[in-house]
Amino acid sequence: MAEKKRRNKGEFAVVVVCIIVGYLLAAQLRTVQLTGAADATNASRLETLQELYNEQSKQNDALEDQVAQLQGELAIYRDQAASGDEGSEALRREVEQLEITAGRTDVEGPGVTVILEDSTQSNVTGEEADYLIHDNDLLSVVNELRSAGAEAISLNGERLLANSEIRCTGAVVTVNGRRYAAPYVIFAIGDPDTLYSALTMRNGVVDVLSQWGISVKVTASDLLLIPKYNGTVEYQYAHTVVPESEEGGE
Repeated sequence: MAEKKRRNKGEFAVVVVCIIVGYLLAAQLRTVQLTGAADATNASRLETLQELYNEQSKQNDALEDQVAQLQGELAIYRDQAASGDEGSEALRREVEQLEITAGRTDVEGPGVTVILEDSTQSNVTGEEADYLIHDNDLLSVVNELRSAGAEAISLNGERLLANSEIRCTGAVVTVNGRRYAAPYVIFAIGDPDTLYSALTMRNGVVDVLSQWGISVKVTASDLLLIPKYNGTVEYQYAHTVVPESEEGGE
């Protein structure tokens, strides 16, 4: 009887061991399957990202070719205007002004340099974001410069146009589709004294930012160089209005 009990216990132990081994094998198999699925998913995602990158690169190359072609045509028109009569000279000056407004050419002149850096004050609000430079801070500076008569402005080397975006993207700021982190350097061409006074006046934008410990250094300069805008601008919905007199004459 005792021998039979020992046999039953032994058989039970074998069954338990088999169950445990089976469970471990099943768990191992599931892990392998999940790992394989994850690898396949990652590989598929990488392939998709690579395809998107290649497509974007092709589009960028095409846009760069388009910009180069348009700049070549503009140079031809400029040369033709320069070799003409008084009317052509007026046209040349108008083209030059339009190029500056559209950001299609490098410009230089007197103005101010503005350097903004994140605050180094102790965090007393519990919100780290309160001590970082945000898009609205940069927009406040840019708008003040424009109101003071700045004729050309750049932010970290990016020429700012009427449709240039300045917006936060996480801890950095996106300008003309490119991301930048502090410090932020703004060049503005215009009357140095007027631009400087507009930024540093009492309770002005510099005073407000300084309350949060954000460093803003404004320096007048006799000569600044602002590069041209390197992107393309396409208007899909806005069209020029043809005067009624011209429509009637057609």
